[in-house]
Amino acid sequence: MKILIKNAILLHTDKNKEEIGDLYIEDGHIRGIGKELNLDQNVEIVDGKNKVVVPTLIDMHVHFREPGYEWKETLETGSMAAVAGGFTAVACMPNTNPPIDNRMIVRYIYEKSNIIGLARIYPIGTITKGREGIEISEIGDMFLAGAKAFSDDGKCVLNSEVLRCALEYAKAFDVPIIEHAEDTNLTSEGSMNWGKTAIVLGLKGMPWVAEASIVARDIFLASLTEGKLHLAHISCWQSVEMIRWGKEKGINVTCEVTPHHLVLTEDYVKESGYDTNTKMNPPLRTEKDQEVLWEALESDIIDVIATDHAPHHIDEKMIEYNLAEFGISGIETAIPLMVTYGFHQRKIPLLKIFKKMSYNPAKILNLPFIPLEEGVPANLTIIDIEAEKEVDKDKFFSKGKNTPFHGWRLKGWPIMTFVEGRLVYREGKIFR
Repeated sequence: MKILIKNAILLHTDKNKEEIGDLYIEDGHIRGIGKELNLDQNVEIVDGKNKVVVPTLIDMHVHFREPGYEWKETLETGSMAAVAGGFTAVACMPNTNPPIDNRMIVRYIYEKSNIIGLARIYPIGTITKGREGIEISEIGDMFLAGAKAFSDDGKCVLNSEVLRCALEYAKAFDVPIIEHAEDTNLTSEGSMNWGKTAIVLGLKGMPWVAEASIVARDIFLASLTEGKLHLAHISCWQSVEMIRWGKEKGINVTCEVTPHHLVLTEDYVKESGYDTNTKMNPPLRTEKDQEVLWEALESDIIDVIATDHAPHHIDEKMIEYNLAEFGISGIETAIPLMVTYGFHQRKIPLLKIFKKMSYNPAKILNLPFIPLEEGVPANLTIIDIEAEKEVDKDKFFSKGKNTPFHGWRLKGWPIMTFVEGRLVYREGKIFR
């Protein structure tokens, strides 16, 4: 295969550098990069106008459900959705059945990922055995088997002593503890953000303090232990202010935000007519929270954009709002949402957006990062930032069709995805 991409926007997210130039791929490797490459060989030429080339796009927060919940998603369907969404690698959360709390399941995920041969799937192990919040998992054993971080995601580690020990233990391996910040004593049986909208809709609310109080506690514990803390799916302005303070004090804390928290607010629950695809945890917050999240993204208080891809079966969403499962299928709409609302609407530079989806998550999780350089395998995504189309959940590769964005028209869709030298996705088709 010989492909020459002419006059595209090349984003060197590892070097904070952007350039207009050509990129030549032959036999799965980058053989040329620069200005006006002229080749005599019989090559396919791709017009790079309005095209962006991004290396090593990583979604560091997905739920691929296997083992145990294969009716929601499998490693294979999740991996197909990942490359269709433009991601070359993902990190999968451990709230499976059984949970990823031992080396055998860690190795299973690697072996299955290699067999599937699409996006690289990196497992995240549990902080505590069975995600019960009581006894720390065999962190060292799972790390040696390949676990890239540890989290009880979907559950918060409410016991401060347990989390303190986990931060100290994980520090020895230079891996992060990823916290789902939620005081469940304040959110039990809640369905959406606590406030006037919840009262009007007759739904029990989940207050911001349930998140922000745990964020504050965890930052103090990270300061005490000097451990590596990553805070998942931040949703309220109070959490942002605590993280800002922690960073200013030199505490080793990073965080992520999801596209749906940047694009939707609690008002959409009402506007959508109780669409259960607006039910997520943490819940959609207020316009003020949303604006602060965008500002924190631009000012680099927020380090990563991650999808929290949470596919569910239709039967788990087509029920009463308060009974429906939390979460949306987000991996196939993340890039067009960020291009549409981040780049086109808010004028955030593409380099800033995609650094938070490539180099930053690779650095936090110590994952391999393959740059745009001559001689290396093509591990990259080509995105047409002007291509506009309608979100169609029925065309998702994911088993999860639970999206609030069905029917939305978005700009900025991946057209080609290369994983370690292999073209695995091109304009709606998966290649093995």
